[in-house]
Amino acid sequence: MEENQTKHNKKRKVPQGQRYLDEYHDVTRSLPQRRVDRIDRALIKFFVCCGVPFRVVESPFFIDLLKELNSAYNLPSQDILSNRLLESELGYVNSKISKELDSTNNLTIGTSI
Repeated sequence: MEENQTKHNKKRKVPQGQRYLDEYHDVTRSLPQRRVDRIDRALIKFFVCCGVPFRVVESPFFIDLLKELNSAYNLPSQDILSNRLLESELGYVNSKISKELDSTNNLTIGTSI
């Protein structure tokens, strides 16, 4: 497998002047809380909507993936993901649904014949 990757990488030519991802973010800076909150929300949506078990968040491979994407992001534990973040997103969705229902007139849930 390693040989195939080496052969594949040798065939690929890097265009002149191409910039790399690590040139666009500073690994020594911490992320603003607002950015962390947005990443956390995207993470919980991914786990819930795709049916991914929460234990995956503690997999070394998953941690490595997220660190490669943004090394300043500190991944939440399985407990925080499945409790605090899930409940927070659930509260947000329920609030949004309630506001939409409050602003709607003449709703019928079902009909009985």
